[in-house]
Amino acid sequence: MANNLDKNVSEIVLQKFIPGFMDSAVLLNTVDRQVIQGDINENSGETVQLKRPHQYAVERTSDGDLSAASTSNLISATATATTSNMATVWVEWKIVEQALELNQLDQILMPAQKKLVSELENELGTKMVQNAGLTSGTIGTKIDAWGDVAYPGALMNSIGVDGEMFAVMNPFSVTNLADTQSGLASGSNNLVDTAWKRAQISGNFGGLQAFTSNSLTSYTVGTASGAVAVNGTPTVTYTALRNTYQLTLDLDGLGAAETITAGTQLEFPATFMLNQQNKETVDRDGAAVPFVGTVTTDATANGSGEISVTISGAPIFDATNPQYNTVSRAIADNDVVNILGTASTRYQPALAYSKDYFGMGTVDLDPLVGWDSTVINEGGLSIRCTKYSDATANKQLVRFDILPAYVCMNPFFGMQFFGN
Repeated sequence: MANNLDKNVSEIVLQKFIPGFMDSAVLLNTVDRQVIQGDINENSGETVQLKRPHQYAVERTSDGDLSAASTSNLISATATATTSNMATVWVEWKIVEQALELNQLDQILMPAQKKLVSELENELGTKMVQNAGLTSGTIGTKIDAWGDVAYPGALMNSIGVDGEMFAVMNPFSVTNLADTQSGLASGSNNLVDTAWKRAQISGNFGGLQAFTSNSLTSYTVGTASGAVAVNGTPTVTYTALRNTYQLTLDLDGLGAAETITAGTQLEFPATFMLNQQNKETVDRDGAAVPFVGTVTTDATANGSGEISVTISGAPIFDATNPQYNTVSRAIADNDVVNILGTASTRYQPALAYSKDYFGMGTVDLDPLVGWDSTVINEGGLSIRCTKYSDATANKQLVRFDILPAYVCMNPFFGMQFFGN
């Protein structure tokens, strides 16, 4: 008897596709997938603005009289969520049809699920590295002790980050930690473990959930290195930086046409990090922790050795609204800036971050008219499956579509880290 699978195939296939997709994910399971769900869609355009939380100052008085005090200024601020390019995988229908008939759809779809997850996690990992506002360890030093993993958690706690926190490392870091990781692993040897379970090294180490991932991205430091200087005095008030939490500033002291590349971190040794809650200077072993910003886009110096760079991580110092300050002083003209890392050298940092650091959502796509097309929204993800035909090539196909969108909620909730 001939099969009758021509109707509602997309829904049947998609119901099988989504569980395998989520089981293959690691990074996607550590970020907030709900933060922009419903805010960004086909009608909202390429970007949508999300509200940042307000912060408040505490007044201390001997008798409770506030008549001479000022109320906390409530300044509205937004974070921008931006859509990326659509990600699509497709397969010929006859392969899927055969899998349906033989009850082997899970096996047939597995490569498509993994490929789509890998594509999205690589993109997410790149954005997370380029927006991290913190650093830990010595760039290029391998992670080979659990103290290297514990320090990022301690630094984030010192800055006032709370909630779920994760450390994600290259799989080879596990071999470096092998002598000391006994008893730290999740302990599950189930043959059908998800990628999440298989990637987990420790459920709680130094306040972090530790994982491995092969989706961590690398960056290559540009041709400039060493110490340069701030050229001019940038505006670092909360009003100026509130929406982007990024600072564009001019530097000089480079050679002509030297480059500073995305992902490279810049250290400001005279400006120190503040705890985001109590506004005290963050201290490690008696030394204040300097502010570090991560370059978001490649930049090239002019013939005079001057360059304009944008860094993620806002060094806010606002005398009028001190409740929003993130650093101990305002960056000033001629401040020394250290370009971390060796020129023209490739690095792959591990990542440590709070779940509130980054958000990822997916645009709720409409089904394609005229085809067997279905959209399912689940767990903060929207995936479309469409069965269609190519009359010219005499082929029938099935495609899976995801249109991702990303937002960095707070750069100081994310960190590049290496070994100490």
